[in-house]
Formats: sequence, structure tokens, C-alpha cells
Amino acid sequence: SEQYLHYYHKQFGLKYIILRYSNVYGEGQKSSLESGVISIFIENILKQNNIKNYENKAGLTSVEELIFGISELDLFITNDSGPMHIASAFQVPTICIFGPTKDKETSQWQNNISVIIKKDFKCMPCMKRECPLGTHECMKSITADEVIKASNEFSLDIPSSLMFESGEYTI
Repeated sequence: SEQYLHYYHKQFGLKYIILRYSNVYGEGQKSSLESGVISIFIENILKQNNIKNYENKAGLTSVEELIFGISELDLFITNDSGPMHIASAFQVPTICIFGPTKDKETSQWQNNISVIIKKDFKCMPCMKRECPLGTHECMKSITADEVIKASNEFSLDIPSSLMFESGEYTI
């Protein structure tokens, strides 16, 4: 959300890295092109807020570059994803946003500097990439304020970088 991008820029003067990793999409899942549109949307928000200290690496990183990039972060904000587990392996402070997936089963393993943000709807966890109700409320109802509050739980020095993963459920 534009609100927390602006907050982190004003609060810390962060460097943003926009990332979209490629994977194999099955029937009914977003294409690489569609998820790339999200990273362009994030970049446009940064530009509109006159934030210039960012890199848009969406679709431009190899797996090795992804791993290295995550290992160097001060804070990682992501949805339930493979890169979330890479951050865990490197003990990177992580805000994990969960919607339709099972946080008890798929959250970071042995990362004590991790916060889970999720809602509690009767339909959760449906484990579907496409919302059976057509609303995606489990993700859309998570606010920028909740992400900012979660980040304040970490005792971080002024961060030098922040990575946003863009994909099916980008914040």
C-alpha cells in the first residue's frame, strides 16, 4: 500500500527492492505478465511519492540472485511464498502476510524474528489461489497500518533496504 511505502521512506529513508520471482503457474493462476503489472504498480507509487531510492528487479533475478538479495535484507515483507522460507534460512526479520494458506503449516520455520499477519474468516484457509467467493477479503482486509505496526515490533537500526515481493498476493 502507498501508505506504508511512504511511511518507511519518511521514517528511515529506505532503499526499496521490488521483486517478482518466476515460477510455473497452473490453470487458473496468475501469469507472469499479470504479476509483473503489480511490480509496475508499486514502482509507479514510489515515483508518485518522489521516492527515487529503489530498484525494480521484477523478473530480472536468477534464483541465486534472489537468495543473495534476501540474505542481505534488513526487513522482508512478503506473502506465504518460497522467498519467505529463504528469509527464514538467513534469519532475516520478516513480516509474513497470510490469507488463504495455512500459517500453522507453512509459516517460517525456526525464525524467531518473524511476525505473521492474518485475518480470521470462516472461509480460511481455503488453500485456493483464486478466491472461491470472488472477494480475496482474507488478503484485502490486511491494512498498511497492520504491516507498519508489525514492523515496529522489530528492534531494527535504520534499515538500508526493504524488499517487497510482488506476485499473486502482493501487499
